[in-house]
Amino acid sequence: MAVCTILGNPPEGSAPVAVVGPRMLPRPIALSPTVLAVVLSTLFAPLSAQERRTDGPGLVTRDSPLQVVEPDANDRELRTTPVVRAVQRAADSVVSIYLKTQLARRDAGATGAEVGQGSGVILDENGLVITNWHVIAPVLLGSQRGSELDVQITLRDGRTRQAQVLTSSAKRDLALLQLRLVGDEKVKPIEIGRSADLMIGETVVAIGNPQGHANTVTSGVLSAIDRSIVVRAPDGEPRQYAGLLQTDAAINQGNSGGALLDITGRLIGINNAMAMGAENIGFAIPMDTVRAEFQKELIQSTSFTGAAHSPWIGLEVADQDGAVKVVQVLPGSPADDAGIKVGDVVRRVGETDVKTSIDYLRLFFLVRPMTPLPLVLERDRQPHPVTTTPLTRDHGAVYTAIGALPEEVDLNGNEDLVRKATLAFYRGTNLRRVQIFPAVVRLKHLQPDGPAAAIGLKEGDLVLSAFVQQAFGPREMPLQSLRDLAQMLDSRRGLGVRIGILRGDEDLVGTIEVRKTR
Repeated sequence: MAVCTILGNPPEGSAPVAVVGPRMLPRPIALSPTVLAVVLSTLFAPLSAQERRTDGPGLVTRDSPLQVVEPDANDRELRTTPVVRAVQRAADSVVSIYLKTQLARRDAGATGAEVGQGSGVILDENGLVITNWHVIAPVLLGSQRGSELDVQITLRDGRTRQAQVLTSSAKRDLALLQLRLVGDEKVKPIEIGRSADLMIGETVVAIGNPQGHANTVTSGVLSAIDRSIVVRAPDGEPRQYAGLLQTDAAINQGNSGGALLDITGRLIGINNAMAMGAENIGFAIPMDTVRAEFQKELIQSTSFTGAAHSPWIGLEVADQDGAVKVVQVLPGSPADDAGIKVGDVVRRVGETDVKTSIDYLRLFFLVRPMTPLPLVLERDRQPHPVTTTPLTRDHGAVYTAIGALPEEVDLNGNEDLVRKATLAFYRGTNLRRVQIFPAVVRLKHLQPDGPAAAIGLKEGDLVLSAFVQQAFGPREMPLQSLRDLAQMLDSRRGLGVRIGILRGDEDLVGTIEVRKTR
């Protein structure tokens, strides 16, 4: 049965038109009131779901009160502004970052409680992501304080992947993450632009995850360049960031680490701050600064922010002339012991080829400390295989802080030495019973021009303690492991620290200047 639908008001001077069925009735038929009521209720009944079904997204039923005028190609072209084009070009490369508590028992599909969020930008198809240091600082600070957090990243298409913090720079408020991709999975990297030629007043676009609203787009203009701000960092330290871009594109909590684009859709900055108590004053780290910091610190192995037991061999690499070249080898380090020299080209780590310094960074981060690692170098245009045994990040932290390579000696390794160190620490306290240390740290190799050598420390010295200033004066705290020493030195970067040393049977003390950065 055909359905009657009245299409609005008829044109002036014409009669209403009604379609009543496939055939016209031959002559009037008298209907009883009951039959007439049934016929009318049938004719004017609401459309069923089946009857309302359309053949495509552009079709609507005749009885719709709001008739849609579908856009044609010209309409869409008019609506596709430069801002829209910029977003279409870059949006897939901006990710949402969530910090979550680790679960004691990992059930399928379960996630921890969310404790922080931010944004990030994909730098390469293998999942390298850049963000702000302050976004992932709770992860780093939490690991120092005994709690652990997971980093979870959500891509624009809804995929969720875990990520690992590779390196960070608190002084520049930048960090690199590595997505844990599945199989041969790839992601879309952003196109990187320059910030040196930016013009005050030009249009800029911000994309990020403010307040958990993923892939939020705001636009505005570049308000100023070379701005300086002071912020209270997550570690409680006041930090000054200089040389920033200022924009009036709305930037809110959660935008940190997200993309600031120019009108072409290229990355010109990493959003990192907003002015509290003001509207439309946001700041971003210029891309030229990001690129410089990336090469100078973020891809250097001494900046790795891995766990205490992640690998360290004491060499640095850089991309030069299309190859990954060794640019520094620390004396006494595992790399030095293996015979690696400045100028060597790294061709393979383990069983995997290395083409860029990013490849090296990613591969090396998966290496197990204290396990022999084969490397294939190129020297004088000839393959040069070597094997080195990585130490831990704690070894590297001590070495870069005071120029001394440490080794931890535990009770199983030398009980007499550990017992002697314990008694030396408690000498003069009048305690009759003391708990023996689990381990002691012995200095193994000293840089001739390092801070340790500068105060007269020698190979074989035992580092017993550090003097910590408290309300009622300095207190001597025991250093009972390599972890204790590494954490103490990291907390005193750029400052002096008074330490207790045992050399043979002689107790010594001295103040050592801890290098500011790794």
